[in-house]
Amino acid sequence: MSEPGTKTFKRKQFLFVDDDAEFLAGIRDFFGALSQGTWDIHLAQNHAQAFAELQKQKMDLIVVDIGMPVVDGVQFLRLLNRTHPGQQVVMLTALATDERRKECLETGALLFLEKPTAPGGYESIFAALDALAGIQPTEGFRGMMRRVGLQDVLQMECLGAKSSILEIFTGKTRGRIFIRDGVILHAEKGAVQGEVALYSLLALRGGEFNLRPFEEPPQRTIEGQWEFLLMEAARLTDEAALLPEEPPPAPVEIPPAPEPTPVRMASDTEYFAARLAPENPTDTRIEEVVLCSGAGEVLYDWQCKSLERRLNLLEQVEEQAQQLSSVAPLGRLERLEIITTEDRMICQILPDRRLFVRSTGGGM
Repeated sequence: MSEPGTKTFKRKQFLFVDDDAEFLAGIRDFFGALSQGTWDIHLAQNHAQAFAELQKQKMDLIVVDIGMPVVDGVQFLRLLNRTHPGQQVVMLTALATDERRKECLETGALLFLEKPTAPGGYESIFAALDALAGIQPTEGFRGMMRRVGLQDVLQMECLGAKSSILEIFTGKTRGRIFIRDGVILHAEKGAVQGEVALYSLLALRGGEFNLRPFEEPPQRTIEGQWEFLLMEAARLTDEAALLPEEPPPAPVEIPPAPEPTPVRMASDTEYFAARLAPENPTDTRIEEVVLCSGAGEVLYDWQCKSLERRLNLLEQVEEQAQQLSSVAPLGRLERLEIITTEDRMICQILPDRRLFVRSTGGGM
């Protein structure tokens, strides 16, 4: 317990991520001595260990090497942007080039530093890191995001296990999506609620959004896993885009008629509810989910009894997609759907992630 009048201080939390164990041990000893007890230094040799440390302790600054196997420093930085938005990150590498510097700074790194080779170089590194960690970022959002989709925002909130209300605005539409600890609980768009409202909001082409502090929704109307919900929303949006436009009707001569009976026109909300509602929403059940990085590293695994077989399947889909794109001008294959009499499997292959979802029911 400190005596009255004694000034207390908060120890700065640093996480160093590098696949070289000897380098990490040297950093811990050298920077620990320079800090004179003002630093707490955490170490990780890969992205999985780094995320485990972040689960235990909030970091003032993360210092990341670039040349790491499986998930390199730039890929790890992109993952951090999604799971821990606003986290301060510095890149420290022995392979410094102008291209790497530009890529890291554009991806969100605060500084791009080269590992010193001359004596005394690490004292300068220490001074720079100590000064950065003393700058506390303000809470909330600042600046502008361009060309961002609602699915990207939802994915960031769910991957980071955040709790929030995502408000969506367009000229004629206002909707809300409730997320608690990374789970989508409820969505509403006008009088429509549940999955139909969620799919309708995610089908919007443009507008504005706002993230508000979480409040309990009036009721829970959504039960499915967020990965499946986003996949289903993407499928419905793709199918709607492929529907052919109906040709204009041929002009006809209409004879005079008595006073017409008023006809009720369906509202936009009713149209989307009828178009986007699954045939049997309550029958669909998610059986297993696997989420990987673009390099194939497992990031999330739920109820997967044969993980190696699922990873092999995703790898084979990736190889077949590359072969198809090389022999036919069809663009990149990003999604494969397999339907059997018992279940339905969806494989999504994107540059930064791979996703496998298996479900049963739903009128297959």
